[in-house]
Amino acid sequence: MKYSLFAIAMSVSLYASAQNLKFEGTLAGLTGDTKVILSDMMNVKFNDTASVSTDRFILDTKLPGAGLYVLRVGLVGKSPEHRVLYLDSGTVKLAGKRGNLKAAELTGQTNYMKDWLKFDRIIQNDPILALQNRQTDTLIILAGKTGSYDGAMADTGFVRRSSETFPLADAKKTELAKAWLVQNPDSDINAYIIYKYLRWKLTDEELKRAIAQLNLAARKSLIGKILLSRVH
Repeated sequence: MKYSLFAIAMSVSLYASAQNLKFEGTLAGLTGDTKVILSDMMNVKFNDTASVSTDRFILDTKLPGAGLYVLRVGLVGKSPEHRVLYLDSGTVKLAGKRGNLKAAELTGQTNYMKDWLKFDRIIQNDPILALQNRQTDTLIILAGKTGSYDGAMADTGFVRRSSETFPLADAKKTELAKAWLVQNPDSDINAYIIYKYLRWKLTDEELKRAIAQLNLAARKSLIGKILLSRVH
């Protein structure tokens, strides 16, 4: 009986803390038999499947918390593609075409989504990081020609250029992330910024100070809880 009451209490607690998300997508070329699935990347075992029709999908769900999720369009053997997103509550819209999911336009009016998109534009528009993205695309093309990464490794000039770009890109990401925290101290996505770009770049004391400055939304996010557990 005690176990049952505990289980009920936990279920109510999880339900109350869940975030309602409505995700509406328009993808030209999407067919009604295509699977569109949203899964968490924070080890909370969340999965939900969208309602799909020609060129559209709708996902009305409850997230276990704010954090990183992966949107998958198409199963293995069905031209699969995916995109990693930071999601919380509210309405999110995506517009693009099948086969080019990562280039689809993402919009939302919540504070977290506005900041996510703003920081993403900063990353995408940086010349060094844009160069690294182009080199990554080239790596995929070269690997595709031989069916393995041996094709890319055989191009010694490409390997040298990519090796030179990596430390520059890594330093640039750290620089942009630190600047974001200074310029946007109350942003809802700051736990994500710290976790993805800075957790291995800061000293223990610097990390503690950065986490201490997180706002309530960032602290309550799935990523925020992970960070807080590491400093307490």
